[in-house]
Amino acid sequence: MNHLCVEKNRECRITPYSKQEEQIKEFTDERTIIASLLNQLGIPRNTAGYNYLIYIILKITKSNNINVKLTTELYPQIADELDSSVKRIERGLRYSIEAAWDRNRESIKNILGYYDDCKPYSSQFIWLLADKYRMINNKFILRF
Repeated sequence: MNHLCVEKNRECRITPYSKQEEQIKEFTDERTIIASLLNQLGIPRNTAGYNYLIYIILKITKSNNINVKLTTELYPQIADELDSSVKRIERGLRYSIEAAWDRNRESIKNILGYYDDCKPYSSQFIWLLADKYRMINNKFILRF
């Protein structure tokens, strides 16, 4: 991917993005899409669970493995990477999901396609969110 570099009193020339710039741009685009989805669902931004959800969804989509075990594999891995604990991650996720469910139940049902009347388990919510993100991301990729 290239972008224009405009300099005074010189010709315009095209300089390629570095690989790191492309990865940063890709990461921020993915993060922005997930953050937008979380905002639509009513997940409070000021909670740790909000950031954990973004991180977990990015990890799940990067792995392309549908058999990831959240509580036994992914939570400990994320806890090590973020210098946290599994209990802290689970509690943050649980609180954020409960807060969103209490505030915005109908939006969660409509956006994620969750049709039960009781609050989803954290793992259900995460997998529904990851599937929704994959559908949005595939539409975005196919459009360009």
